[in-house]
Amino acid sequence: MAEVNEIRISSSVTPIQDIEQTAGGQDYYIQELDKVAGRSFGGRYNTLTAYTSGDIARYTGAVVAENNTTDGLDSSGWQEGAGGPTAGTLPTTVHAIAVEYVSTLGTVASVFVAIKKTGEIRMANLAVGESVVIPIQEGLTLANVLIGASAYTNGTHEATVNVLIMGV
Repeated sequence: MAEVNEIRISSSVTPIQDIEQTAGGQDYYIQELDKVAGRSFGGRYNTLTAYTSGDIARYTGAVVAENNTTDGLDSSGWQEGAGGPTAGTLPTTVHAIAVEYVSTLGTVASVFVAIKKTGEIRMANLAVGESVVIPIQEGLTLANVLIGASAYTNGTHEATVNVLIMGV
């Protein structure tokens, strides 16, 4: 029996409210679950997209070569040296992207992950140590899935990321 590959994504969101109180002449800062939400929300999302081994690619330790801009994944121009994926083959249509901002050299405040349909929509603004997984149900071309950084100067200001791209 042939196996059917699927893309499985899980995520959660927990709204935390900062509360400042003064008691006994001391200031206290408390973080607690926002009462409107009442709990964490989240779950899993399994796409029905059956990718093949020719539709998944990974970049490990890639330096984002965009200075306060974003660039599509189609040309690898977003990546210093434009060397392409570390492993695998880029899909034609992207159904999921995962980006981990693993380290920085110099001063790079954030890494941007965006998609473009009629205009650019920034889906995440990552600080060092943060990561995001974005499902794209209808799929987008590589040119319409974007990565960038708030600063880039070769050898001075660099953001290093790991990226996983899946699709068909």
